[in-house]
Amino acid sequence: MLIQMGGTGNAAEIIANVIAVAQDARWRDCFVGFSSPVHFYGPEEYGALLAEAGLRAKRVELIAKDMLHHGKEGLASWVRAVWLPFMERIPDSLREDFIGAIVDRYVNSHPMGDAGFIHIRMVRLEVEAEK
Repeated sequence: MLIQMGGTGNAAEIIANVIAVAQDARWRDCFVGFSSPVHFYGPEEYGALLAEAGLRAKRVELIAKDMLHHGKEGLASWVRAVWLPFMERIPDSLREDFIGAIVDRYVNSHPMGDAGFIHIRMVRLEVEAEK
């Protein structure tokens, strides 16, 4: 089998921004009792899962990737679609404000490049294993 998924450190900077915005006084009450379901495994953790499943790891490695979003709207679309466990905590009428706060916070510390793209450091866990 050959699979690829988010690995340890994936989207760490945007996740830090999502968490920081969620802790802001305006949003904090929406997250009472919330525990993020987001977890990314590293090679050691995933290698152990493979062995437990009776598979032999041929290769388990982290690969750095650069994700690009065109402008703030591109980043907002991604946040809207991917970070559902966080978005579901926010009332529908306030969700776009929450997304805007995440995007603005991220862009303040990671400005757009000359071509109007916003970069997000991603980490993929690539796994090659066999029975």
